[in-house]
Amino acid sequence: MPPVATLATFSLPVAFFYYFNVGVGSGFLGFPYVLFHSGLLAGVVALLTVAFFSAVTALWIVEATFRGQVVLHSAQNDSERTFSSSSDHDDEMSNRKLEINELCALFVGNWARVFFTIIISISVPLILWAYGALAASAWSSNIPFDSSTFGQCDDADFRGHQRPSNERCWNSYALCVLFFGCIVVPLSCMEIKEHKVMQLVLGAVRFVMIVSMSIYSLVGEIEHLECVETRSSRAQPNRTVDECREVWTSFHIERWIVVFPVTSYAYILHFAIPTLMQQTRDKKRSGVLVIAVFVVTTCLYVLVGVSVAVRYKDQVVETCSLSWIPMTKSSHSFIERSYAYLVVLYPSLDILSAYPLIVTFLTNILLADYKQLTKTQPTKSMRIVGRFIIATVPLIGALFLSNLVQVTTYTGILSVSIYLLSALIQYKSKRLLSAMKTKNDLVTNCSDDEEPLISTSLSVKSQSSNVFGGNVMVGLSVVFALWLAAATIGSWFV
Repeated sequence: MPPVATLATFSLPVAFFYYFNVGVGSGFLGFPYVLFHSGLLAGVVALLTVAFFSAVTALWIVEATFRGQVVLHSAQNDSERTFSSSSDHDDEMSNRKLEINELCALFVGNWARVFFTIIISISVPLILWAYGALAASAWSSNIPFDSSTFGQCDDADFRGHQRPSNERCWNSYALCVLFFGCIVVPLSCMEIKEHKVMQLVLGAVRFVMIVSMSIYSLVGEIEHLECVETRSSRAQPNRTVDECREVWTSFHIERWIVVFPVTSYAYILHFAIPTLMQQTRDKKRSGVLVIAVFVVTTCLYVLVGVSVAVRYKDQVVETCSLSWIPMTKSSHSFIERSYAYLVVLYPSLDILSAYPLIVTFLTNILLADYKQLTKTQPTKSMRIVGRFIIATVPLIGALFLSNLVQVTTYTGILSVSIYLLSALIQYKSKRLLSAMKTKNDLVTNCSDDEEPLISTSLSVKSQSSNVFGGNVMVGLSVVFALWLAAATIGSWFV
């Protein structure tokens, strides 16, 4: 096993792109649809609310990881009766990876570990399921299949259906799922450090494409507003200023509640934090890094959600990138057609960076349970086999459910569990560390020669602000999680 110091290989910019690629997957493609049908202003408020509580609970996972290192370090010192506060020992301790299920067992109890493992074993495959559905629907809609068995799909084949309604379309869709699997399954069996170049390139492409989609939509809407009495060159229907105002101020509560589970799906990156923290060299800035990721992604989510909804209004498709399909027709210019194909196909190509990462994170969580139960270290072959199985099973599910919005609403109830457990870990870990500090003060007061139980640098890194880490915020997070649960259940009947 290599020395612990060699495990951390990512600089902060590289780590940012890893977090960014995990967070910004395919979930945001459903934002324009749900924002338009709920009312833009109300929808944006709901999105920002989800973003805030997601960022806070993710920050708690970072802090709880440092606290867990303190607890394990102190427990080891108690058993060995040796104490060390050297910076080298702190660096070694900070490289000890604690998955969220291990934090649950450490601070809450084994019941929480089992509960989280069950929840994450359901939610993550659903995310991968949505990725496979997105890729296959995009490819089958744009590759010119034309035979007695295979046919090119249209967005109408996916709208409102759990799977393509046309049999020839479904055959093409299934073939695309198989092709997608042939790409992502081998990638998933690799180590995440081997993805570095791919993560940086596709992360940059993801950012550029989201911004360009937003700018294109805003420019197109401005052109429509300037030509209210005539049709634009893009053949969209006329829209008046009053109609635009109606889009912003309208409120449909039965559609508004769908915004919460759909947007919460796009903010689930908590399970990635322990592994990426271990790979990051400057761990003391992990909290700032996570917050920066949430700020950037939220700005992009609001930008693309609002701009595309305003541009396409009731013509927006549930997977918004497919709204560009009409521009791929021969009646448009070569530049417009090329850009439209890029928009339609890029999400399915871009999630190639997120899929293997998510597979690795789930494998690490399950192997942490294996290590806990068997008291043995998982082998490399076990990791590869586990990744292969986890990468393959969701693609089988994608064959039977291709509607992205339906998949994301199902994951909302699973986000509730992650938020609740994050709040519980925050509350319990703070209480335990406070008790340890009291013991540390007593020991220090009894003997000036005794080394502290809690080394200084680790103790500082494990602290949280009074604003975002206090009991009031924990209580608010629990209330929000319960509301999210109610909204998710309600969305199933809309």
